[in-house]
Amino acid sequence: MTFFIPELEYTFYGPIVLGSILIGIIVACVLMRKAGVERVTVLFTALFTFVCIIVCSIMTSIILLRDIHKIGFVAAGGAIGLMLGAVTSVLIHREHTREALTVWILVAPLMYGLSKIGCHIAGCCYGVPYEGPFSIHYERYGGVGCFPIQLTETITFVLIFIIGMIVYLSGSESISHIRAAKVVIILSTIAKISQEYLREGHTGGLLSNYQILIFVIAVIAYISTVFISRMPSD
Repeated sequence: MTFFIPELEYTFYGPIVLGSILIGIIVACVLMRKAGVERVTVLFTALFTFVCIIVCSIMTSIILLRDIHKIGFVAAGGAIGLMLGAVTSVLIHREHTREALTVWILVAPLMYGLSKIGCHIAGCCYGVPYEGPFSIHYERYGGVGCFPIQLTETITFVLIFIIGMIVYLSGSESISHIRAAKVVIILSTIAKISQEYLREGHTGGLLSNYQILIFVIAVIAYISTVFISRMPSD
């Protein structure tokens, strides 16, 4: 079984990416409300985090591509924005701090996984040459087979989200929530760095600058989670 993607005049890349972010935000808001966070705090956090995700993703795209005409959604930038928005909100409101931070970390792989459906259709990124089962053939690239990296990431990161939710819901104590955040950070980091080797754009070295950036972001997210877990929680 293989997939052939014709060269489309409009790929719906933008709406799919935006939709994936909004779905993640909705899930995060529902979880925050269930944790007892006030509606005003939920609304502020959602709006602020959304803006941070978009702005940081665009800025990262410009820095990496150095071309304002090729701006796209960059996962690393989105992750930076998500952590910036969520951590800032937690430090401002100090309301159910552990749960408020954890739910945003939980939805990060969901957002990313769903957004890769847009990449699969658009072909803006694609896998290494591959002619086996489930290979992807893009008309715009001459129909050469490539590894289905986008679909692999979609499945992988949605599964990470599900695993995180299982850990999060496994107990009512805040320790379960922080454990869920740590599990998601670790699994997402391993998955993202390892799957970069299956992407056509990988430099071929041991670690690319993008993989190093992902690792640095993950370390900062993990440290932030540990710091927030030690704060008094209402």
